[in-house]
Amino acid sequence: MHRSTIFLIPIVLLTVSALRADSVEYTFTLNTSSIAGTTGSLDFALFPGAGSDQSLSALVTGFSTDGSYGGSQTTTGDVTGGPVITGNNLVINSTFADNDDLETFTYGNSLSFFVDLSGPALSAPDGLATSPYEFDFFTYSDTAGTVPVLTSDPNGISGSITISPEAVIDAGAISPELNVVATPEPSMLWLLGGALALLAVWRRRLRLRSNW
Repeated sequence: MHRSTIFLIPIVLLTVSALRADSVEYTFTLNTSSIAGTTGSLDFALFPGAGSDQSLSALVTGFSTDGSYGGSQTTTGDVTGGPVITGNNLVINSTFADNDDLETFTYGNSLSFFVDLSGPALSAPDGLATSPYEFDFFTYSDTAGTVPVLTSDPNGISGSITISPEAVIDAGAISPELNVVATPEPSMLWLLGGALALLAVWRRRLRLRSNW
């Protein structure tokens, strides 16, 4: 193997390994046109991983909708801020076994919001948890938060983000009307771009050597 190639491989590996983020952000977008006009509720919840005291925080921002706030907010556990439906930031911490924010809501045609997760459970996992940390988004057709809508989950979960004890992230939708999309951090994009550029140089050098 060419000497420059030997030096190039570790650089690429170091760049890729540095992509572990201190935080991750996802966009939730829900089509609610089939129940427009229904007054129900939305629930935002964060659950800790069992067996570990590492913290995780969920920041919910940028709520956008043509629906309207129903006038009632009920919080459980470590929750500050809100109502998120009215445009206020909401912070949920994994301090207790149950940390959630229930807000009454009259559905319009659509809604969307951002969820930013951060904390040691993500950035420096100790691997001691015996279950994942989990952010859940629930949709209900009643104001008490007991009748699920737009989802097949019996508890009303429309979408979730889970973080394993090793900080492996899995995000997805249960509701067929929901899209959950990762929002890349600018720093991660720069690192990924650098890694791809180094790989391109490496491949070009190998191609040139093969033509000698």
